[in-house]
Amino acid sequence: AALRRAAGNKARTGVNMSLSSEEVNFLVYRYLLESGFIHSAFAFGHESLIMKSSIDGSKVVPGALISYIQKGLQFVEIETHVNDDGTETMCDAAFSVVRPHTCSVKSKRRIFDPYDADSLEDGVFSSSIEATNEDVTFLRGHGGIVCSCSWHPSRPLLASGSGDATVRVWNRPRKMNRNDEHVDKKAKTGYSRSIVIEMPTSKTNTNNKKNHAVVDGSGQPPDSMVLELQWNRNGTQLATATYDGKAYAWTTEGQLVQTFDQHSAPISAMRWSPHGDMLLTASIDRTAILWNASTGAVERQYSYHQAPITDIDWKDNSTFALCSIDRTISVWNAATNSENAAPLAMLEGHAADINMIRWAPDESKILASCSDDALVKIWNTESKSCQQDLTQHTREVCAIEWGKSGQLASCSLDSTVRTWDAESGKCTATFAKHLHPVSKILYNHDYNLLAAAAHDRMYVWSIQDESLVKTYRAEGGFNDLSWDSTGVRLAGGCTNNDICILDIRR
Repeated sequence: AALRRAAGNKARTGVNMSLSSEEVNFLVYRYLLESGFIHSAFAFGHESLIMKSSIDGSKVVPGALISYIQKGLQFVEIETHVNDDGTETMCDAAFSVVRPHTCSVKSKRRIFDPYDADSLEDGVFSSSIEATNEDVTFLRGHGGIVCSCSWHPSRPLLASGSGDATVRVWNRPRKMNRNDEHVDKKAKTGYSRSIVIEMPTSKTNTNNKKNHAVVDGSGQPPDSMVLELQWNRNGTQLATATYDGKAYAWTTEGQLVQTFDQHSAPISAMRWSPHGDMLLTASIDRTAILWNASTGAVERQYSYHQAPITDIDWKDNSTFALCSIDRTISVWNAATNSENAAPLAMLEGHAADINMIRWAPDESKILASCSDDALVKIWNTESKSCQQDLTQHTREVCAIEWGKSGQLASCSLDSTVRTWDAESGKCTATFAKHLHPVSKILYNHDYNLLAAAAHDRMYVWSIQDESLVKTYRAEGGFNDLSWDSTGVRLAGGCTNNDICILDIRR
């Protein structure tokens, strides 16, 4: 009733409210970026012309789209269930933004306090599972969202790439709290030393002012925004990929070793070859490029796919696979340099965009894929056929990772993580306590723990007894996760520019 009176007062006072398609597109773009769907955000931004928008992105609050949808849905729910006599209809039927509502009336009562919804997460997890700020080290210094983070394969070094066009290599952790006065947003961090690597400025960037924001006033990310980074196998070099389509190789001390410059759009995936002598990059420009890591020369460019390439994975030092929004997977021999050579295999069967591919570590011919069609597929690349369809997810499957003994893990927008026996296709476990859609999963090095990122929470699950070991809620959404070589520290890069390191021993 109060909401109705407020709406009536707005109408009588002549308050003008409007919503343009440009504003909707901008909110969708920001939602994708803040939720960690970085490559989808770039593709949507280009297609919807958000890059040319006059909207001042610095004045749009984080999480605006979800906030407006939640408030709108709450208004519709109240409008449906609040009666003219001041009572509320108690209804146990689900209320959804995508399905018509049919009331299942149980009783009536006085109207509840709508502000109670702000504390829905309070008390969901026990104190022994819910990590506190005392369990977490915070690394601060980036001036933009942290898109990617990666622990060194053997040393206590953590690399992070950000929207501020820098990479930081953090060395030797020491405990710092979230609100510690020495943890300064500009420089000081929870690590005793960090190396700052500034990405080379794009030749086409006419803005001489240093950009430390995720987006400028027009909503466009900086050209040198760091999208991906990866250490080579022995940890001697760190590869970084930027929004302007360039990749670079750096030493652990931040010295530039090589520049890889040929893509015409943002890089969507990047992988060192197992031996570290080649670097493979894929882009929204629909191509993949195989580089000589020592010279920076192009060994071969692959222009086979008809839409942006979303992921790449090496089977061994001579064979790799690509997947694309065109719903296909291609398998290639890296030793074949002919531009006209056909792929070793083309795998077709998904009904929507393919998000990720992973070779089975102990089966050279087995490749797994996941897609927006809610399926995980197990392929035999020798027979070029699908051996299993893993079908129990109900929403888009975002990521997959192989565990031990043929175990495959998957995560989905249906807010679950599942493990599977890849040979039989049986779902062996379902982890369903996530409060939001799950976008990232990662086994630790012993494969006894599985980490998951769902919006602003990280979760750590025990594979042995399927229990939740730890969960932590950050102040921003998680874009990436990385386990250290000991398997007890989990780093997460966040949209609020922080890096959180959870020590599961605490």
